[in-house]
Amino acid sequence: MISKKAVKKIGLYITVVVMAVYCLWPFYFLLNASLQPTKMAYQSPPVIYPKAFTLSNYINVFRSIPLSRYLLNSVVVSSFGTLLALFAGSLCAFAISKLIKRNKGEVMLDLLIIVGFFPMVVALFPLYKLMRSLNLLNNYLGLILPYAAFNLPLTVWVMTTHFDSLPSELYDAAIVDGASVFKIFNKIMLPLSAPALATVGILNFISCWNEFMLALTFMTNKYMYTVTVGLSLISGRFTFQFPWGEIIAGTLIVTVPLVIVVLIAQEKIISGLTAGALKG
Repeated sequence: MISKKAVKKIGLYITVVVMAVYCLWPFYFLLNASLQPTKMAYQSPPVIYPKAFTLSNYINVFRSIPLSRYLLNSVVVSSFGTLLALFAGSLCAFAISKLIKRNKGEVMLDLLIIVGFFPMVVALFPLYKLMRSLNLLNNYLGLILPYAAFNLPLTVWVMTTHFDSLPSELYDAAIVDGASVFKIFNKIMLPLSAPALATVGILNFISCWNEFMLALTFMTNKYMYTVTVGLSLISGRFTFQFPWGEIIAGTLIVTVPLVIVVLIAQEKIISGLTAGALKG
C-alpha cells in the first residue's frame, strides 16, 4: 500500500519531468535540426531524431557570414555597455540609498523605473539623430552608450535595494572615521555588493547581447554588425531559399553560452533580485 506522502512525491517528480521535457523540447528540436541536412527541416511530419548526422551547418554558417567578427562586435558592445551601466547605476543607487533623503530618493527611483517602462522604439529616431550628429554611427560607442542608458533603470533598482539592505552603521562609522563618500562607496559598499553586481551584470549582458533594433539601425557597415543582425542576413543561393540548418546552427552558437551562464548563476540571479525584499 503506497502512502499518501509517497503518492505526492511521485506526482511531484512526474510534474517536474513533464515540465523539464516541455522546456527542453525546443532546444532539442533546434539541436536536431542543426545536425541534419537542411532539406530534412522541410519534411512533414518533422524528424524528431537525426537520420543523417552532419556538422556542415556549423561549418557553413562561418562561411556564409563573418560570424567571428560579429561575435567580437557583440562581446565588445555588450561587455562595455554592461560595465558602464554597472558603474553609473551603482553610483546613482548609492546616492539614492545613502545620500538623499528617503522621500526624495524614492521619488527619483520611481521616476527612473517609469522611464524604463517605455519601449526602445520610442527613442529610436531621436537617438539616431543624436548618434549621427556625434558621428557615432558604425562606432562601438554608438551602441555602448544607448545600451548602458537603457539598462540603468534595472541596475539602479537592484543596487538600491541591495544598498538599503546593508547596515547603516557601516556608512556612519566610515563617516566618523573621516572617510570620503567616494572612498566609502569604493572600499566598503562595492566589495559588499559583489553578488548584486554579478546578478545585474549578467542580466544586462544578456539584454545587450540579444538587442537587435539599435544594432540594425546604427550599424550600416556589415563588418560592424552584431550577431543578432548578422544571423538575420544568412540567405540561400536562390530567391526564397532559407538555409534553416545554418540559421539554427548560428543561433545555437550564440545562444548556448548565455544559457549555460544563466544555469550556473541562477541562484545568484534570484538572490540578487530578492535581496532586501523582506527588509522592514
